[in-house]
Amino acid sequence: MKFIWYLLTYPLFALSTSFNCSIAPPPAVAQDKRADLSKWTLVQYNVEWLFTEPYSSCPGICTWNTSAEQYTHLETIKDVLDKLNADTVHMCEVQSCTQLDEVRPTDDYVSYMIQGNDTYTGQNVGLLTKIDPVESITRTEERVAYPLEDSKCGYTVEAGTEGVAKHMITRFVIQNVSIYLIGAHLLSNPNDPTACAKREAQAQVLQTKINDLIHKGHEVVVIGDLNDFDGVYKDVNNHVPNSRVLEMLKGDNDETPTNYTLYTVADKILQDARYTEWYDETPDCVVETSEFSMLDHILVSKNLWNRIDTVVFDHIYREGCDTYQSDHYPVSVTFRF
Repeated sequence: MKFIWYLLTYPLFALSTSFNCSIAPPPAVAQDKRADLSKWTLVQYNVEWLFTEPYSSCPGICTWNTSAEQYTHLETIKDVLDKLNADTVHMCEVQSCTQLDEVRPTDDYVSYMIQGNDTYTGQNVGLLTKIDPVESITRTEERVAYPLEDSKCGYTVEAGTEGVAKHMITRFVIQNVSIYLIGAHLLSNPNDPTACAKREAQAQVLQTKINDLIHKGHEVVVIGDLNDFDGVYKDVNNHVPNSRVLEMLKGDNDETPTNYTLYTVADKILQDARYTEWYDETPDCVVETSEFSMLDHILVSKNLWNRIDTVVFDHIYREGCDTYQSDHYPVSVTFRF
């Protein structure tokens, strides 16, 4: 069963963590086990609390409240990844390298992760990939003051600073094309004024990094559960953002001068198929179309945009309170080189 977990407030502390793959650098010679070297299939997938090690938030505030449920969920996600057969998968809501290793469908995949600093949930982002990055996984600890000037989030309380607790940065070279992948899981609750203001600050942190990489001549992919709506390419329910998160990440924002543009792969999908997440707001465990939204995004620079072969929002299982998949769907994009 899936449960609303937001109300639990007991103290949080890690009982066990394992991040061996976060400190392991990529091999001196990058391995490439893609079946077709002329293509690169990249997937964004929020796997919903992929936890199997003791942590105070799970069992607890997470969806899977017993060890048996956690491992059933893990095996179910592994089966989904096997069906996707992608070259690189960016995953959100992963506890540690242990779970990344446990859901690898085949030995063709290598796990990569760097520990974030979200101590409340203990969640991290990670990669499973058939093609090795050419640089170690890094992150930025930059923080930005919020609320941003001219913010429309409606936040009027005390100002603060915010960084991106859950993200990773690494570089791939595919057919001599240098590609930086920035994977992120931003703060949840799209229309909450506090979360909105903090998420805009997170977007500015990433925007600065994107701008720097593009002006150094690299291609860039921004991928993740960004927990916000796209005001241009609207989802199946025409959700409108309160924040400027998506436009900032795309480079269309006056807060920080930029000379870059990222393009959303959602442009390739018809609006009635633009949904990546189910939230049982009622909650009554009845799945209705009105409860779907598009919170997962893949944004790419111009050269990569021109190389897109296919984009799929993989609605490959039913949602519901009695399922062991995720409350999110995978988003797949295939580039041709």
